[in-house]
Amino acid sequence: MEKLVFCTVLVVALLTGLACRSRNDSGPHAMKDRAQTSSQTDFFVEPIDEAGLKKLIGERNGRILVLNIWATWCAPCVAEFPDLVKLSHAYDTTAVEVVAISADYPDEVDTKIIPFLRKTNVSFRVYVAQFQHQEDFINALNRSWSGALPASLIYDSHGKEQFFHVGQQSYADFKKEVDKMKGDL
Repeated sequence: MEKLVFCTVLVVALLTGLACRSRNDSGPHAMKDRAQTSSQTDFFVEPIDEAGLKKLIGERNGRILVLNIWATWCAPCVAEFPDLVKLSHAYDTTAVEVVAISADYPDEVDTKIIPFLRKTNVSFRVYVAQFQHQEDFINALNRSWSGALPASLIYDSHGKEQFFHVGQQSYADFKKEVDKMKGDL
């Protein structure tokens, strides 16, 4: 009888321990695992909805915003991305902020977006669009935009759109527009 009780307690303890370790969405182990993953990648891609987009554009704190809409499946977007990385290093972040919003699906963050960001050594904020309808995302940015990618918008330090371009841009193209807005030209 003692052996049966002991075996039962042992089996229950083992199953409980396994269940705790296999759960990755809650508990102290999950927070530790997430922190390790985050510190190893240093890439945080958050979803952005309409309210978040309005806040991003509106709360400029005196900084110019270069906003790029891209996707991992878009060849011109991929070709343009190193120029955005270079642009982000060209200015003091207190004066110019570069931000990218991926048009990939939110469930592709770990499989597509983060691996791409690792390859390009991105040092600026990246979001993934999370709108119920693609049209809502397009209209929230620019009602005349067809949704073609890449698309770049530059907002002045007050959050007013000053530049809009569909298609691949070079570092020189971006820099020219930003400098014009800063009054450096």
